[in-house]
Amino acid sequence: MKKMILLVLIFFCVSGCSNIQKESLDEILQMGMNSKVSITNTYRTGYKYYLPKGMKNIASKDYNEVIYSEKYPYYLYVDVVSYYHRVQKKYEEKNDYYYSRAFVYQDRYGYLQIKNIEEDKYFVEIMYNYAKIEVIVTEEDIHESVAYAISILQSITYNDTVLGSLMGDNVLHSNELEFDIFETAESESNYLEMVEQYDQYTDDDVPDMDFIK
Repeated sequence: MKKMILLVLIFFCVSGCSNIQKESLDEILQMGMNSKVSITNTYRTGYKYYLPKGMKNIASKDYNEVIYSEKYPYYLYVDVVSYYHRVQKKYEEKNDYYYSRAFVYQDRYGYLQIKNIEEDKYFVEIMYNYAKIEVIVTEEDIHESVAYAISILQSITYNDTVLGSLMGDNVLHSNELEFDIFETAESESNYLEMVEQYDQYTDDDVPDMDFIK
């Protein structure tokens, strides 16, 4: 019964429910990992994923993307090389952070790390399913950002046939793709540089929102 409730909550989370603020971060992660929603609406070379309502992809290059919500740009990196080779590394939890936790669901490993970088600014890093999302938000938007991120990461589906072909052709061995999702960022400046590099949107591109209010 509880599992069914979690599945319902994660469905509403990605389609407009304000009750996400009432859930703990542990519960949000659990709901995301337990979600059986298999919808995809964004297609890339070797993988596809679900982009929640109210979010818009505004920049994409290779396996790096910038996704925009009402307030923030999210940086997404999909590590297809680590996925193809089934690489696994351990995350060391940090006691002095706002939140730091490693988690495993079935054969998928991940971590969520949240660091207070300045007054009411928090750097959120979440890795799961061989992909990573980074975003800087205010404290009141932490739960919403984690809900967005885990719903995207959980939904990623890889195409082994396509990736196998790319690996065989050495397409995935360029320096542009060298980014270790298992290593946490040294500082938020790395995130800001990535967003600036790939972010090509203008104010006219910002989507109208009816997501979590």
